[in-house]
Amino acid sequence: MKNSTCTEPALHNRMLEYKALAAAFSYPENKGLVSEYDRLFRQSEIWLYGAEHIAENEFQRSNLLSDIAGFYKAFGLQTDKDRPDFLVSELEFMYYLIHKEVKAPDEEKASICRDAARKFFNEHLSLAGKKIAKKIMQHTKNNFYKKKAEELLEFLESEKKAFRK
Repeated sequence: MKNSTCTEPALHNRMLEYKALAAAFSYPENKGLVSEYDRLFRQSEIWLYGAEHIAENEFQRSNLLSDIAGFYKAFGLQTDKDRPDFLVSELEFMYYLIHKEVKAPDEEKASICRDAARKFFNEHLSLAGKKIAKKIMQHTKNNFYKKKAEELLEFLESEKKAFRK
């Protein structure tokens, strides 16, 4: 097996969880969720942008955005509609990195993807994702978003452990 820290089914499950969470925090197609999404993420202080939760000043925000965009560019990607620190984009990027790891033709290329995922997770997604999830849980009574925020927190914690291996 290419990955010594996880089995391929485990990688596949992690990959699918990133995709599911990205979909959950995307703009909803379900009309019943639109008003709550707008209230939470467009009309209040719960920005789905990581830098808004972890940057202490404009200089730090610019550095974070530049660093995240650099990760995407290194893998031939860029955000098409939103800022690079958009939670959905970061979750989709982690999905992409794990997908590339699974499909890598050899251990060297798999290792590059695994290392990039670990670094991106630790430097960007983990802290920002936790802060966003906690803020959502504090500001909504909506079962869907409350549950998805709890799932995000739990998943980020399990990922933290997975990346320590």
